[in-house]
Amino acid sequence: MVKVIKTKEQLEAEDWQLASVSGGEHLKRTLEMYQELGFEAYLEEVSADTCVQCAECFKAGNEKANKIYTRAKESDRDS
Repeated sequence: MVKVIKTKEQLEAEDWQLASVSGGEHLKRTLEMYQELGFEAYLEEVSADTCVQCAECFKAGNEKANKIYTRAKESDRDS
């Protein structure tokens, strides 16, 4: 699987909105919630250095932090 990294400009142009920063089991539950609400989700792994306010918790849990971006499903955006 090829991992595509998008720039901030690409994310904005494609209507992605930063929704959350999460990791581990909470990440899984958060993604499921957004999908149940009818959103598409895009994940971007971030280093603990770029997410300073979260760094200690993610390091303590030996988890990777991810930014969760969401947008309406394509069928909903076309309406």
